[in-house]
Amino acid sequence: MTSSMCRAGRRRWFSPRDVVYFFLVNELPIALDKSLRKRAGRWRREAHRLLLEGDVPVVLPMDDVVKRVEERIETFLRGRTRVVSRPEILGGEPVFEGTRISVRFVGERARKGESVAVLLDDYPALSTEDVEFARMFVALGRPPGRLRKKLKFVRGDG
Repeated sequence: MTSSMCRAGRRRWFSPRDVVYFFLVNELPIALDKSLRKRAGRWRREAHRLLLEGDVPVVLPMDDVVKRVEERIETFLRGRTRVVSRPEILGGEPVFEGTRISVRFVGERARKGESVAVLLDDYPALSTEDVEFARMFVALGRPPGRLRKKLKFVRGDG
C-alpha cells in the first residue's frame, strides 16, 4: 500500500500518481518483482519525464502515459454509467442499460482475444467504448462479499 492510498468505506481509492505508476509497471516489457524494484534505484519525476536513478539510468517520457491513463479513466467512468444491475434481468448480473447483454460475458470474450469488430457484429447495441469498458470491468475481478440474495431453507415433508 502506498501512503497516498486511502480508504473510503470498503473501497480503496488511489491517487492519480498511483494510477500512473501502476499503468507504467503494467506496460513495461519485463516483470518487476519486489527485489528488482528495490535494486533498481529511485524514481524521480522531472517535468514531463520519469527518471530511474540507479545502475542503469532509465528515462520514460510521461506525456503519452498520462494521456493514455486519463483516457482509460474517462472510458471507465462513462462505461460505468451505462451499466445496470436488477434482480429481474439475468438474476442481477451487471448488463448494459437497455439490453440484456452481460458486461462480464462481453469482457471475458474481449479478454480472451476476440476482436472488437466481431463483438460489435454480435452485439450491435454496443459501442467500441462499451467493449473496452467490459474488458476493464472483467480485469477488476468480482467484488468480494456475500451472496446478494438470501438463501431460503425449506424443510422437506419426509
